[in-house]
Amino acid sequence: MSERLHRRAHIRRVLQAREVSSQEELARLLAEEGVFCTQATLSRDLRDMGVSRARGPNGPRYELDQRARYLRALREVVGMEIIDVRSNGQMVVLRTLAGRAEGVAGFLDALGNRDIMGTLAGDDTVFLAPSDPTRCPALVAWIQALVEGHEA
Repeated sequence: MSERLHRRAHIRRVLQAREVSSQEELARLLAEEGVFCTQATLSRDLRDMGVSRARGPNGPRYELDQRARYLRALREVVGMEIIDVRSNGQMVVLRTLAGRAEGVAGFLDALGNRDIMGTLAGDDTVFLAPSDPTRCPALVAWIQALVEGHEA
């Protein structure tokens, strides 16, 4: 297991076991377990793990957000379902695995990207209408990043 995965497993375990109200407290608890990291690293880990700060009965505390984990997994699946991305300068067309266009379109709609005015799905094709045709190249790049597994 990489150092990052090891550290994040400890973070997850600590946050599930007790209420933690600050990064300083979390860093101290991790250090007690022999896991040392900088504040910048801890902050990045919390962001990447989908940890949010919420108001609990005893004041602010960090919470694991399972939705962020689910969304990452869903992005990965949707990325694998897209076969091709093309644009004619007016519209973006996605080719998907058979029967997956509706799911891909629904996922893209749910992301709330302001550059997407709307989608129309068939069986294996999604027509994506940009809010402005000049945004087509940016949308193609954004979707290609999703396909390649980068953050979209």
